[in-house]
Amino acid sequence: MSNLTFHPAFHTMALLAVVVSAVVLVTVCYRQTYGLLRPGQWLLLFSLRIVAIGIVALLLFRPIFRVEDRSNKRTTVVFVIDQSASMSIADNASAITRWQQACDQLRSWWPELSSLYDLKLCLFSDSATQLDDLAALDDLHPTGKATSISRALIAARHASTGQTTEAVILISDGIQNAAGNPARTARRLGMRVYTVGVGDPLHERSMKHDVRVTDIDCPESLAINNRCRITGFIEAAGMPGRVVDVQLLEDDKEVARQTLTLDDNEGAQEVILEFVPANKGLHTYTIRVPQQTGEEIPQNNARSASALVHDARIRVLYLEGTLRQEFGALVGRFLSKDPNIEFCALIQTRPGVFVQRSNIEGLRLKAIPDDSETLDTFNVFLIGDLDSNYLPERIMKLIRNRVTDGAGLIMIGGYHGLGPGGYGQGILQEILPVEMGSRQIGQATEPFHPQLTRDGRHHPIFANIAAFFDTANNNSASADLPPLNGCVKIAGTKSGATILLVHPTIRIDGRPMAVMAVQPVGKGRSAVFTADTTRNWHQTLKAMDRETPFLRFWGQTIRWLAGHNDAVQTEAGIIATTDRAYYTPGMPITIRATVRGDDGVAVGNANPHAVIQAPGRRTTQLNLAEETGPPGHYSANFDPPRSGRYEITVSTQFKNKQLTAPKLQVDVGRPNLEFDRLDLDQKTLATIASDSGGQYLHISLADRFTEQLKRIYKQEIVQIEVPLAWPPLLWVLFVGALASEWLLRRRYQLR
Repeated sequence: MSNLTFHPAFHTMALLAVVVSAVVLVTVCYRQTYGLLRPGQWLLLFSLRIVAIGIVALLLFRPIFRVEDRSNKRTTVVFVIDQSASMSIADNASAITRWQQACDQLRSWWPELSSLYDLKLCLFSDSATQLDDLAALDDLHPTGKATSISRALIAARHASTGQTTEAVILISDGIQNAAGNPARTARRLGMRVYTVGVGDPLHERSMKHDVRVTDIDCPESLAINNRCRITGFIEAAGMPGRVVDVQLLEDDKEVARQTLTLDDNEGAQEVILEFVPANKGLHTYTIRVPQQTGEEIPQNNARSASALVHDARIRVLYLEGTLRQEFGALVGRFLSKDPNIEFCALIQTRPGVFVQRSNIEGLRLKAIPDDSETLDTFNVFLIGDLDSNYLPERIMKLIRNRVTDGAGLIMIGGYHGLGPGGYGQGILQEILPVEMGSRQIGQATEPFHPQLTRDGRHHPIFANIAAFFDTANNNSASADLPPLNGCVKIAGTKSGATILLVHPTIRIDGRPMAVMAVQPVGKGRSAVFTADTTRNWHQTLKAMDRETPFLRFWGQTIRWLAGHNDAVQTEAGIIATTDRAYYTPGMPITIRATVRGDDGVAVGNANPHAVIQAPGRRTTQLNLAEETGPPGHYSANFDPPRSGRYEITVSTQFKNKQLTAPKLQVDVGRPNLEFDRLDLDQKTLATIASDSGGQYLHISLADRFTEQLKRIYKQEIVQIEVPLAWPPLLWVLFVGALASEWLLRRRYQLR
């Protein structure tokens, strides 16, 4: 486009008026000379005068020739559409799903905006991808198992890399249940985000009939064949007095059911369901209320959680009164290396002051716990050389109650244990299998080999290690077994006790004195082992590279006291665990492994690795690093890229043997996580918009965004200006025109 313009002070009509007036005046002036000259002479003079006047007009009006080029400044608009499972519900009056509403809105905008902007499209749930073709939406469905709006915004930035972005338009129900902080991400994005809310704020639909499971309280690990409790929280609207069934499902199979009468009060009602898991492994547990008559949104009638059913790990509380060698052997060579045991050892460093050693994550004790809540978490109590003066009576009562309810208790010998420690008249005497006697009962200080009784030979504590011990008829079995360095004397055994080991020379009432005795106590079990030098069994035989009964003896003792009769494995193997069965999206998975040598003891420098199979069959290999502390323990962290179930196999090469642990399964993103909360989260969407300089609208009003984008649509006008009046040249021409006219007039003899 081009045009001719003049100095801003003048108008085209003024120029025309001046030119016309000048022509008229010149014509009038030269009319008198027309008859004196030939026509050619007159026309030449007339033209020179007109040219001079024209030059003056150009100097006065300064004409400019302008060329305008209209060129669009193309910028980018990025659409980001929520494809998570919560978008599959239909909660508007027309019964159209949130996903379909979002797709229809996008299709209506696309043709109009594509003529103004370069359009990009991203879909997201717990991760985000860019879509190249709008038509591909026809074959897609909202199936994402979690929602990360933060990752969606980051994907929008990557989609527009290298281009100027006018706006990001986010269409979502605002439910954020995965990694990231959307508002913080929006602030750092550097782009305006316009948010479009899809769905209804369900908490405002008080006139609708709705039942929803608002929460589930499920432990992450459950002990097989033990009664377990899972709690559901149910909230209802518009159905007071209705009786509903609340079901507990294990992998879609019903394992418990309760009836609940719905109320209309604010807040959830609590339902406790109990069951006994019978199959080990990772299971999905679901609290569900069947869809009720008149209920429009059944997707929120269930909530699920993952839990790992396993052989229960045994928790041991070890109380020791002195820093003696037996303590180091029990903690360093047994408790800390047995993969099936969690322990807390409290050792008295000065009267009444204890120091903790433990492998129980998060447990911090500075004294013997005196509350049932803590003590009831332990399955076995091991009391060593600790005088009863430092074990208050109220704590003894709590231990006794815990043992009668199903735990185990063992007391071992020492100069301040059993009778010499003052326990003969205490509360614990009631539940132990021996009569401990008074503080003056004394010690047997001569080394000896304990003899195994007939009951002991067949008892689970001595499974696979009975051959190490003498019996009354065979004194040669212990030829290679180092002796014990004495023991505490006792006053006798109780009628309900089972004697497993006896002293070869000391007798009470004509019978050999018990060195080890056990008995049932209510639902639990108790034991007494009067010696305190089993470390000899390990140190001497281990130095000779011989098999030792130490690990099996203590492992099987603790297992029997806890109600587990499993024999301890003394062969090479590997055990793998994760720190939990369920991880929220964005949380790292911690993989741990313990590698055992041929004698069953944990070994270092094994270099195990994990093969992790993610959803979609993609695999990752990860090396486990050896942890600080006792050898044989390894760990590594893995960041799961998306939600779903992961399978983990840990293995290692040990002495030309391939050791492989049983396959682990963990869930990232709780099953049905997307349906935990279905309310449109307008607050989150509005915060994202305001923090980025954008605006929030519900989808019913979202057409305003297209009008706003049209208004801010930018065009760049390119103008080329060419001045048509160059004063120096014009003055030369003006002078030339006047001089020529004057010379011609003289030549033609005119005044």
